[in-house]
Amino acid sequence: MTNMVGMVVTLMCAIMGVALISTGVEAQGKKPPATFILGDSLVDAGNNNYIFTLASANHKPYGIDRADKQATGRFCNGKIIPDLINEYIGTPSPLPVLAPEAKGANLLNGVNYASAGAGILEETGSIFIGRVTMSQQFDYFQKTKDKIAQIIGQPGTDELINNAIYSFTIGGNDYVNNYLAATTSTKRKYTLPQFQDLLINTFRGQLKTAYGLGMRKFIVSSIGPIGCAPSVLSSQSQGGECVEEVNNYAIGFNAALKPMLIELQSQLPNSVFVYTNAYDVVMAIINDPIKYGFTDPVTTACCGMGKYNGIDGACRSIGRLCDDRTKSVFWDAFHPTESVNKICSEQFLSGGLDVVSPMNVKQLLAM
Repeated sequence: MTNMVGMVVTLMCAIMGVALISTGVEAQGKKPPATFILGDSLVDAGNNNYIFTLASANHKPYGIDRADKQATGRFCNGKIIPDLINEYIGTPSPLPVLAPEAKGANLLNGVNYASAGAGILEETGSIFIGRVTMSQQFDYFQKTKDKIAQIIGQPGTDELINNAIYSFTIGGNDYVNNYLAATTSTKRKYTLPQFQDLLINTFRGQLKTAYGLGMRKFIVSSIGPIGCAPSVLSSQSQGGECVEEVNNYAIGFNAALKPMLIELQSQLPNSVFVYTNAYDVVMAIINDPIKYGFTDPVTTACCGMGKYNGIDGACRSIGRLCDDRTKSVFWDAFHPTESVNKICSEQFLSGGLDVVSPMNVKQLLAM
């Protein structure tokens, strides 16, 4: 599974390109910050294209609604959150770290390290064989810093790194592709509270590692309603309703995540941790889709096969494909459509404390 988590969440972004760039960071007289993306398939811009893995999106009909119609490795019909965020900032979307073009001056805008299948735990996603784990993403980040220093020197690198924005979208795979997976023994080893504690404590350590590497401004996404993903529904739902038990996994994790971020901010000097409440934003869409302009059944993916089009990996040319992606909530078995990404991004860029705290992303960018 390329992470439903993916499907839901995560951060923000729905801006309208050049028209909105005029209201962005450069219009405020500020130099746009570099943006660095870490996480899973929700924000993978194509790193899995360069490794041997069962979690890939470099084939049609992925990318069908992009201007170039290219399947770039993004798990979406169009733009993912990092694309939309950078449209607002006015800088190019960060390149995948494994792409040949990710070198030289291209590094100065930031880099995308995210990988479909990755989780907080190192072993999460092993069912896909290949993925760039969180520890590997940190290793690549250190190498990026070294390369940037060769270009602009150490003082310039320190300034770029300290002023950059760091987005973390991770955790859904740890439940769907680890704790719930029949191929792992995780559920037999840990009770649900024990597993949640393991995830939170591990993630806390990773964010401290990130701080030690120079990261200061964090955007951390909650886990979305993974119990509403078509893949989960296809195996556990009787009538298309969201699976409450699985959603409760996300609710519990999110309830522990937010205070953990507040604690870290109080402990780590000059750090800012922005928490995005992706769960509630996406659930609002699922509970009242017509209000948000969606008409297709929210339980059915636009692209795929099987019940609710929920067969993992079935979004291919041989599968079914809806005619109007703007009316669908889910693109494939786990991930949202570009339309949902846009709604979420608008909420997180400009929303109030109920959806993004202690400040929204525009306020973070204005710091």
